[in-house]
Amino acid sequence: MNESHRSSTSDAKLRRWRCFALFCSLTTGLCVVLLALTAFLAAQNLNTHYNLYYVLWKAGIRRYEPAVALGGLLHDLTYRQRFIGMSTKQFMRVFPGTFYQVRKRPPILKPSQELYITNYAQAESGDIGAGWEVTFEDGRVIEFDFGKG
Repeated sequence: MNESHRSSTSDAKLRRWRCFALFCSLTTGLCVVLLALTAFLAAQNLNTHYNLYYVLWKAGIRRYEPAVALGGLLHDLTYRQRFIGMSTKQFMRVFPGTFYQVRKRPPILKPSQELYITNYAQAESGDIGAGWEVTFEDGRVIEFDFGKG
């Protein structure tokens, strides 16, 4: 009887030890995740005016939403410069269904340049107002900016 009591006591101690070890592992994992998230957010530029959804989109964690991405890009010139030199195909993959080629070419464009804007109606009419504009030359982005019409 004494031996079975010892066995059940050691089984109970072993179970408690396993529960404690599992708890410590989960707590450590949660701390690592929170620390990584904090480090990621702390590495962001302090002079920005965009939200967490934009930061997650930039990191490739969140899907593209025009209002979030373009709203954040308005204040994030450094990240916007990253698109200079990108091909038309690559650019359109980053901003799917957002930019439309201007049909009536403005006279300031060179023959090798194309202008895309975010307003479909303006792109069709050629009457360009305020909105995002991207200029391609020989199939590469040379300018990406917000135009005020």
